[in-house]
This record gives sequence, C-alpha cells and structure tokens, in this order.
Amino acid sequence: MICHLVHLPVVDSTNTYLRSLVDAQEWTCVTADQQTAGRGRQQRQWHSEPGVGLYLSVLLRPTGRIGSLPLISLAAAIAVAETLTDYGVGGVDIKWPNDILVRERKISGILVETTGLGNGDTPRVIVGIGVNLNHRSFPPDLNDRATSLLAETGMETSPPSFRDQLLDRLSHWYGDWRLGATEKIRNRWLALSTYGVGRAVTVNLDQELLAGVTAGLARNGELLLRTADGSLRAIAAGEVCGLRPLTTNLASGK
Repeated sequence: MICHLVHLPVVDSTNTYLRSLVDAQEWTCVTADQQTAGRGRQQRQWHSEPGVGLYLSVLLRPTGRIGSLPLISLAAAIAVAETLTDYGVGGVDIKWPNDILVRERKISGILVETTGLGNGDTPRVIVGIGVNLNHRSFPPDLNDRATSLLAETGMETSPPSFRDQLLDRLSHWYGDWRLGATEKIRNRWLALSTYGVGRAVTVNLDQELLAGVTAGLARNGELLLRTADGSLRAIAAGEVCGLRPLTTNLASGK
C-alpha cells in the first residue's frame, strides 16, 4: 500500500475536501492540523482542536462484494482500536458500528461516506477518522464524554507516527475485506467490543426506539438485537446506547 498524502494546515472537513478530489487515486490520504467543520455520525460536529488530534480521511475504491461494504466501517474501527492498544491505551472498546471508547468515553470517531453506487462506477469510499491524541481538556459539554490518548497514557503522541501505524492496520484489514475474509473481520470486531454480544442497549432509529440485548453481527455487519418479545432484529443504522445489565437473558431468548 502506497499512500498519496495531502496535508493541510486548516480545512473545513477532510472528508469534504477529499470528496472534491474527483480524480484522486485509491489510498489518497488527507490530513489537517485543524478542521473548522469536522463531522461525525448522525450529522454531529467533531471537536477538532488545532494541532492536538489526528484528523484524517482516506479514499478506498473497492470492487465487488458491494453487499459487504458496511464491513469496511467495522474494519476501520478495528484498525483504530488496535493502534490505540499498541500505543498503550487500556480498555479500548468499540460501540457499534465504529465509535471507539475508553471507559465509556469517546476517544475516536469514524465517518464512512460512499458515493458512486448504482451508476456502474467503482464506488468511492471515504473513511474519515478523528482521534483525540494530545487533548488536555474538552469543551464543557464533552468533558464527561470524551478522552484522549494523552489523558489515558500520560504521554504525548506524534500525529504523523500515529497516522502511519493506523494506515498500516487499515491496509491490513481492508486487504482481508478484498480477499473476502468477512468472517474474520466480524470475529475480530466482536472480540474487541463489549457491545457485540449480551449487552443491554437501546437503539434510536429514525421513528423508533428499540430496547434489547445484542446478539452478534449479521454477515453484512448489521447489529443483531434480541428484543423483549424474543424476536431478532437486524439494525442497519441507528444510535446505540449501553444500559446496565438486565436480569433476564434476552440474548438467549430465555
């Protein structure tokens, strides 16, 4: 894997900038010291304090296996989680599909955007990743919901070094995806996440609020949820929130 690096001092959003590069090659990687309009999932703003985080977007051009494209999002989460662990962060967790948590506080967010589906072109998949590296503090509304690599380890981190290791892990898991090793990706994600099996959660859908216990992942990466009536729902998109353990074992239908 050879990356084509583009680094900007300031940009509105690395995802937005990369999307504008219509002729960009696969593995074009855009980073910035600061984002003025960084975006996360559910149209949320991503706090992008200047100079202390990794704000990165990388372009992939997958061919075939369109039905398993959502697994690229899970693969990206695995890559971030493994990189953080390699840097000495303990207790790294993944909340479906790709929020990276430590002690239930977010340390990294991932936004995957796909274009070109349905028109015969090779899809363009932009994987946007934000990682809190050297943040010493957060805005008041994020203080109890965010953390950083510095806060967890006491050590500052070079963003370029972290970037290179993260891209190496992403290349590894994307390579597995291209080879069709989707079960390997699902199993690794489940091994890294406390949200995958047996976790009492609520899922906020557009017009519905579901409660149940997680029961693994479907073949395409959807979250399986066992509800109180024993039925199994496959969640393609939604906001997951963890709850305290239930006294009944809904995951097994008992």
